[in-house]
Amino acid sequence: MIRFGIVGMGIRGSLYANTIEQNPYAEVTAISDVDPERLKQYGQQYKAKGYTQVDEMLREETLDAIIIATPDFLHKEPVLAAAAKGLHIMIEKPLATNVEEAEEMAEAVERAGTKCLIAFENRWNSPFVAAKEAIQRGELGSIVTMNARLNDTIYVPTKMLKWSKGSTPGWFLFPHATDIGCWFKGSKPVQVYAVGTKKKLVAMGIDTYDSIQAVVTFEDQTHATFTTSWILPESMPLIYDFKYEIIGEDGALYLDLSDQMVRQAGGSQYKHVHTLGTPINGTLTSAPSYMLNAFIDNIRLGTEPDAGVRDGLMNTKLVHAIHRSVETGSIVKL
Repeated sequence: MIRFGIVGMGIRGSLYANTIEQNPYAEVTAISDVDPERLKQYGQQYKAKGYTQVDEMLREETLDAIIIATPDFLHKEPVLAAAAKGLHIMIEKPLATNVEEAEEMAEAVERAGTKCLIAFENRWNSPFVAAKEAIQRGELGSIVTMNARLNDTIYVPTKMLKWSKGSTPGWFLFPHATDIGCWFKGSKPVQVYAVGTKKKLVAMGIDTYDSIQAVVTFEDQTHATFTTSWILPESMPLIYDFKYEIIGEDGALYLDLSDQMVRQAGGSQYKHVHTLGTPINGTLTSAPSYMLNAFIDNIRLGTEPDAGVRDGLMNTKLVHAIHRSVETGSIVKL
């Protein structure tokens, strides 16, 4: 059995623990969180020992792998500690929220020589997998441009995330959309120009961007636009709205993840039902679960993760450049 430790037992950490419980090759051995009540609750649920300090968990437990599910800007210390112990590591996206930390983590992971997966879960999300396969079959020809829009409702920065003022929609959402763009293209980004708006959330006492728009140039001199915000009304059909347009020389693809085929009416409500990832016969089928199960297979079979630490580093450099462009009003080269 592959013995996992999980750092951060919020929404993501508990999802990953549930996934491991269903995998016949892995088990949750230990968990770490700053909240003692959460540790008690999940420690009993998963029959795992709980620690408030990651270093103590790594010192006392015999682990094979670790999952870092802490907030965006708190990945560095647990990653460095896990790499020093020679553990396989899965890290929530983004790898880091500044390039220096991302480079330090990438170097530490590569020195350790262990498996590392950055949690770009949409590479395991069936609509994007279908699009990637169509691209690989040559049905679009060479990709000329892409347009992506990933937005959240205002519930996310005001209620779901206690730490939203330490992040932005750029750091929280762009890594999904930009990673998929690079995955589709198979081409590196070389420069960006971006603008951002601070208005609504600042007025609510949360000093962060409402929205960011970016134009990204790739090394083949094609371009893509990426738009993100997290101030949509809570009355939206789903908590997120993710749309993707890929235009090639010979064809185009249009993805709309807010349209999940089932709509429900009743009383004064008419809403979309979230169907992607619906458990079937009790088995978890969401993209994050498929992703973690793939990582477990990487470890046991000795194969390489689909989204490695260098993918995470490139993505951090791209999103960091977007923020620098917003702040300076200038084109930023990567």
